[in-house]
Amino acid sequence: MKKLPQRNLPWPISWEGVVEIAESEGCKLTAYQDIVGVWTIGWGETEGVTEGMVWSQAKADQRLCARLEEFSGSVRHACKVPPNDNELAAMTSLAYNIGIGGFRRSSVLKNHNAGDKISASRAFGLWNKAGGKVVNGLVLRRAREAALYLKPAYTDEAPTLAQKVDPESKLTSSPIAQSGVTTAATGGVALLASVSSDLKELAQNLSVDPLLVFGVIGLVVGGVVIYQRYKQRKEGWA
Repeated sequence: MKKLPQRNLPWPISWEGVVEIAESEGCKLTAYQDIVGVWTIGWGETEGVTEGMVWSQAKADQRLCARLEEFSGSVRHACKVPPNDNELAAMTSLAYNIGIGGFRRSSVLKNHNAGDKISASRAFGLWNKAGGKVVNGLVLRRAREAALYLKPAYTDEAPTLAQKVDPESKLTSSPIAQSGVTTAATGGVALLASVSSDLKELAQNLSVDPLLVFGVIGLVVGGVVIYQRYKQRKEGWA
């Protein structure tokens, strides 16, 4: 399992986005030159990094958190269409890798601001080169970012199916439950009418009031309907 930064830091983007960036960048606590010769340290930090620099793990994690605050803020500012959590995380990952200047010029941002999210997701794949050459690692990273960008983010404006159901509402007030009981009762009456003579004869042979037999069957039918409705509500259906 790859090393990850401390989760309890005040991350400005979703943890899924942090994990994407951390796993893509990797972490080295001694300065090194990346594939195009830029001195790098920590979780892909390049600003002010010089040869021979050494960090602690805590410093690397805190620097990543601070830098993502900067990058996510710049991404938000550049977006005319407010991004949801997953869109913000994906675009912040891209900007952290290519620079905020590159992000502002990107077709990802252009298409996002035009409301064309499918084209925006495809545009991530254009940023797959380093030093003028296609890099497999970047191809895979862009694909993951694009997938994260398109992943539905359930917010207050877009609640999940379970969230749409008021957990405090009573089952008896559910229109579907009420209509289900009515339908079941109607069907039960029709069923009883079709077999009433047989039931009546059976009841008489058993010395039982026929109305009691009908009542028991009606209760069973109604109970089955209510139980099924309870299961639906428990599973999040309205």
